[in-house]
Amino acid sequence: MSPEFLGRTRLLSVSLTALLCMWLFGNLYEELVTNLQLIANPRPGTLVGAFAAGSPVYYYLPWAPFCVVLAVILRLRFGRSAPAQVRRAWNSAIGFIAIAAIAKVILITQVNPVFRDPAVTSEVVYKRAVWWAAGNGIAIIAVAAAVVLLTSWRRPPAVSDAFESR
Repeated sequence: MSPEFLGRTRLLSVSLTALLCMWLFGNLYEELVTNLQLIANPRPGTLVGAFAAGSPVYYYLPWAPFCVVLAVILRLRFGRSAPAQVRRAWNSAIGFIAIAAIAKVILITQVNPVFRDPAVTSEVVYKRAVWWAAGNGIAIIAVAAAVVLLTSWRRPPAVSDAFESR
């Protein structure tokens, strides 16, 4: 990878990676803390409000749309000058980001409201928490894959590669 190409793409790719990592760690926190609490103690109506202080929504809601937009901008702006394997990595990363975003939209609109409803049973909360764990796990894997795809092409050449090119 040419140093010039790395320099031209640095701002977008580093910004995108940082936002994806915020989204990833927010989902991990949700999976390992909030969701495990719901599975261990499925009490209806105890989850913090969607936009209340302490809500995990702040860890991914603002970042997910930016991630989609930045990934598409990166691909469109530099795709023609990128090597084929980098373009493929970017295309795959965009696909993984879309999978994660779709999973989160489904979870937030279909599963999450049940957790705040004091009228549902503990059994329903437990079942939905298991659904949440599975869907959120898909989102975690998809965002992690996107991070790998968006960063692996930026690695410097191995020392052995530098000697072979001489």
